[in-house]
Order: sequence, then structure tokens, then C-alpha cells
Amino acid sequence: MTSTLAATSLTFAASPATAGDFVRPPAPRLLGTSVVYVEEHVGSRFDSALRSSIAFVDRYTTSDMRLGRCRTGYRCIRIVESNATRGHGAWTSWTDGRRTSEIRLSATLARKSWHTRRSILDHELGHANGARHNTKCTSRMWPDYRCGNGRLPARTFTKVERQALARW
Repeated sequence: MTSTLAATSLTFAASPATAGDFVRPPAPRLLGTSVVYVEEHVGSRFDSALRSSIAFVDRYTTSDMRLGRCRTGYRCIRIVESNATRGHGAWTSWTDGRRTSEIRLSATLARKSWHTRRSILDHELGHANGARHNTKCTSRMWPDYRCGNGRLPARTFTKVERQALARW
């Protein structure tokens, strides 16, 4: 599979007051586009929570995540039902130089509440877009789906996590 990165160039300011200043365009994306397709194979129990998670996580990325079939030339996140989650309710893996990420959701998650499913999807989409675990229960990147007090982690990302998501 070949990919073409978008060419970058420098744009010089036209105003005499800013002569010599220049603006760099955004860095080229992994495959030359900011569009990331999210292909789901988990059934209707996850549809609403998944749409909410995509909108939430996409606010912090520089990508444009879209629900739909993966397409050649674009980054892809596949969400599948699989009990091969290494003992967890969900697991994220990467392939092809992280062009394709796979989020595996255990079948038992379908029995959890909508808010729990959304929390787990937020977390796994965070991983698929470059965020790591948080050692404190202050964001969705807490490694468990519940904090020590039994509540769901805060529906936010820390500053460091936001920076990682923006770089992806």
C-alpha cells in the first residue's frame, strides 16, 4: 500500500509590518488527510455510546473521525466484539505503523450501562489516538472503568493527554 504525504510550503506574510515573519501550515497527517474512519462490528447496543464517544474524543484530536467502513488511504479504527481482550473488558492494538487500530470489546460489555459503555469507548478511542494510561482517576485514561470510589472516571482528558491526542 502506498501513501502520499501532502506537500508543505512556507507562506510569507504580505504585510510590511511583519516582513520576515512566516506561518507554517499544519504538519502533514499520517496519510495526507485528517479523516479517520471508525468501523464498528459490535451491534446496536453500542451505537449511541459510540457516536457520543467519537464526538467527545474528536474534540481533542486534530483528526476528523467518521463512523463508516475503512477506506484505503485513510487511518482506520476498527471496533470488534472479541473475548481476546487479555483479561480486560476492552483492548486496543495497532497495526500497519498505527494506520489501523483495533479496539476489541468483550461481549460482557453489552450488559453494562450506557454510561459505562461510553466511558470504556472514550478510553479505548483515546488509546487509538495516542493517549496513555493516567495514574490518577482524573480522566478517561484511568486504567480501570471505575475509580476506587466506584464512580466512572471524569469525562475529560488531562493537559498531557490532550497534547498527545492533538499530535496524533
